[in-house]
Amino acid sequence: MRHLHHAGCGCLAALSRRNLLGLGLGAAALAATGPALADERYEAMLMNCIDPRFTTDTWKYMDSRGWRNKYSQMSIAGGPIAAVAPIFQEWRAAWEANLDISVQLHHVKRLVGMTHRDCGAATLAFGNRIKTDKAFETEMLGQSLHAFRTQALKRQPQLIVELGIMDLNGNVETVSA
Repeated sequence: MRHLHHAGCGCLAALSRRNLLGLGLGAAALAATGPALADERYEAMLMNCIDPRFTTDTWKYMDSRGWRNKYSQMSIAGGPIAAVAPIFQEWRAAWEANLDISVQLHHVKRLVGMTHRDCGAATLAFGNRIKTDKAFETEMLGQSLHAFRTQALKRQPQLIVELGIMDLNGNVETVSA
């Protein structure tokens, strides 16, 4: 069926010269700023867990570092644990590609690997003992974070890699080398 345009159909108003000019100017502005936005330099990339209990606290932590709107992020179950634990092997390629593209597009200088206490993905990776033995939990999270650092530096040796374990109250314990 063919549509016939007339003054009351609405099509003509939507396609007026003024609207077309505005559409064209908007497209030109987007084209001019698009590549510049992709080429900005950001401070860091954050790799963290998808657990919604830590979303706000993680944002606050990154903001406290002065990185509001200055970091890229990859969230996946377990965060850094997913990048190194054998049970999550099939996710590794996505993580590595994400790191590489973040460095390429955003020129990040730092990588922040953030795990958290009471992580379901950590339980899958390391067993139920992690739920009841805080020392074991700390040891396994720390080992995962160190392996994460090693893996990331093999791909992107120029990065500064920072590691942390977030407690249930939002406090972050720094994990050193």
